[in-house]
Amino acid sequence: MKDMEETRQPLATDSILTPAETRIVIGYVEGLSGKEIAAKNHIAYSTVVTHTQNIYEKAGIQRCTNALVAWFLKTNYRLDLSELGRRIGAFLLLCLVCFQMAVTNFDNSFVRARTARATRTCRKAGRRGRRDDEPTIDEI
Repeated sequence: MKDMEETRQPLATDSILTPAETRIVIGYVEGLSGKEIAAKNHIAYSTVVTHTQNIYEKAGIQRCTNALVAWFLKTNYRLDLSELGRRIGAFLLLCLVCFQMAVTNFDNSFVRARTARATRTCRKAGRRGRRDDEPTIDEI
């Protein structure tokens, strides 16, 4: 089986970044944290931090993972993640979540929890204010 490095297409950032730095950036693009990237690549977390700092310096961007991902996607795939694009993406994601909530049986779980809580509260209230020597309504 061929190694992934041999089969992948060359990226525009290959002239800027080392292969190890490219693996780190790809991890960030996949949404992994620094510790997850370290575990995936079998390296120390401090190595990931060092590579990330070097990438920030080479790319000339601020020290922000979102900016790093945006730079990588814009450089390699010509995807411009401007403010408008991010807002549109967030809106579409919100629509997807709302649709998912609408089609699932989401409300019934809240109804069951509220009913159980009300039942417990009524039982406690019934025990609280009454002593054994006081007559009940039935006895009067």
